[in-house]
Amino acid sequence: MVKRRKPVAALLLSLLPGLGQIYNGQLTKGLAFVLFDLLFPVIFGLTGLALNLSGLMIMLVVATTFVVYRMADGYIVAKRLKDYELKAINKWYVYLFYTLSLVGIRLFLDAPTSTGIQTFKIPTPSMVPTLLQGDRVVAQLNAYNKTLIDYGDIVVFNSPEGGIWTFRVVGLPLDSIEIIDGKVSVNGQLNEVKEGARYLSDGQEVIEFEEQLQNNKRIKTVRFKSNSFPDARTMAKKLIPENEYFLMGDNRDNAFDSRFIGTIKKEDILGRVIYSYWGNTSDRINIDFRLQ
Repeated sequence: MVKRRKPVAALLLSLLPGLGQIYNGQLTKGLAFVLFDLLFPVIFGLTGLALNLSGLMIMLVVATTFVVYRMADGYIVAKRLKDYELKAINKWYVYLFYTLSLVGIRLFLDAPTSTGIQTFKIPTPSMVPTLLQGDRVVAQLNAYNKTLIDYGDIVVFNSPEGGIWTFRVVGLPLDSIEIIDGKVSVNGQLNEVKEGARYLSDGQEVIEFEEQLQNNKRIKTVRFKSNSFPDARTMAKKLIPENEYFLMGDNRDNAFDSRFIGTIKKEDILGRVIYSYWGNTSDRINIDFRLQ
């Protein structure tokens, strides 16, 4: 049976990689397109290009260009096929089977697993001044496949309260940790703190501190001048269990962290926050949180 191809239909079907080409009778090209679509994020994950903002931008540009190319290809080829002889693949159930199969494969090979990264939006001010509410960040999911979790790492984890949360590691397995008047003591040694800038937040005076962790990494934390949160400023000494970590927000008086939800198991730590790609202001773009 001879039936003309509809260019608009081919264009729209090409939103799904390869389907527009199959509609046009180009089975080999269609399968090549879907293979590229599935392997593309895996390649980026293996090369590690997505571990910095420039690599992520390249990934997005290539992905967008590929979508535009295959849609244009589907439209142009369909427009040229004036007397098209229908093939066995030009059946509605073939299109449906192809669509369902591709959706199933994508669910199995989800983007975070393929690329090794996942994006998050910071919903609360609990990590101020390092992470601001509204920051869009990238987390490396395989960050601890070959390296150990260390003091100062900002991690994403499955919270016992539900959802994925973000806090900083301040205590490692088998450490003893105590909080005395807002200061963190690890294994009997107080983290050194130096007072910095002061400013108002929601009508309250906030003090910024530079804090030195047990591995000498220096971070910035904030506390309110008035002691409005006594439960957050004192914690009796406790031993961190094996394979668990004590996490705290940099906004020490406004973080529902391990002081309240307990230590976090290693298996619940999903990865490490590595950089930002967007925020409420332009200066929040491309911050390397591995250095913060």
